[in-house]
Amino acid sequence: MAVRLPLVVLGGSDLHRSAVPPGLAANDMLTGYKGVRRFRWGRCLAGELIDRARASGCFQEPILVGPSRVYQKEIDCEIVDVEGNLVSTLQRAVETIRDRFDAHEPLAFISCDIVPSADKLRRLISESYEPHQDCIFWGQLIQADPNEMGASSWKPSYRLLPDAGQLPMNFYPGHLIIVRPEGLRFSLTNHLLQLAYRYRNRQLHRRFTGLTLRAIGALIAADIQNLRSFQLPVLTVSLPLCGLWGYYKYRRNQLTLPEFEDIIAAAFLHRAYNHRGGERPVVFSVTSMLSFAKDIDTIAEFEEVNLGQPCVSV
Repeated sequence: MAVRLPLVVLGGSDLHRSAVPPGLAANDMLTGYKGVRRFRWGRCLAGELIDRARASGCFQEPILVGPSRVYQKEIDCEIVDVEGNLVSTLQRAVETIRDRFDAHEPLAFISCDIVPSADKLRRLISESYEPHQDCIFWGQLIQADPNEMGASSWKPSYRLLPDAGQLPMNFYPGHLIIVRPEGLRFSLTNHLLQLAYRYRNRQLHRRFTGLTLRAIGALIAADIQNLRSFQLPVLTVSLPLCGLWGYYKYRRNQLTLPEFEDIIAAAFLHRAYNHRGGERPVVFSVTSMLSFAKDIDTIAEFEEVNLGQPCVSV
């Protein structure tokens, strides 16, 4: 890649356990600042990810957004100090972006609790992102069956049709995204992500109902802001209808990946950007690299990585 991407590592925390997934016990789940949990070779989780990102050659010097008091003696990159959960961390990350980076240019975000190898980071960027680098929002879906996921086999997955006329496939969400920040509705995005995080381990029908009901207030606020900018206040109606349509098709195994991308574009992009970035302003690339789906939420998942090998520092 000719130009290395700025990289923001999200190092926040949820200090309280979320809903415990079926088949697991409360004491199976990790809480607190997972990024400082140490591997047997001495490096912490966030530090291991940062070394692998450096070794990949795909990114500028990483910036971690999280509490300095927790990370300052554990990692050797710049820390933007913030205390709080995912949403607080994202809000602080947005402030950092606006101060330092061109919001029209791509910027990478990665969760501190995944550990793909440097080679897999290079491959994902070159094979999956670069062909779509003009898009506004890019992410990945990992095609896998639960029996391939090892200690992460409990994680929720989603069945989508790669395209119309094809058979549904099983996908897990990845944890590296690349966005052009100017195109995103950041306030609404943060609120929806907070809700998604709160309901992440619940059954699909409970997750969808809770998300929809609690999102209405955020949509009303966004529409009021749109009125001030002389835009039609349609989000409060259009996004729930779009979500219901997508949910209806999903429950019937009829939702395609292009339709899913359109739903994400409607929810997260400013209207002016819905037709930029080529024909697909939002792209979810399909990959089989499991490590991008295996964020470390449980003791067993941490120990699975702990049996592997550290990155050779560069």
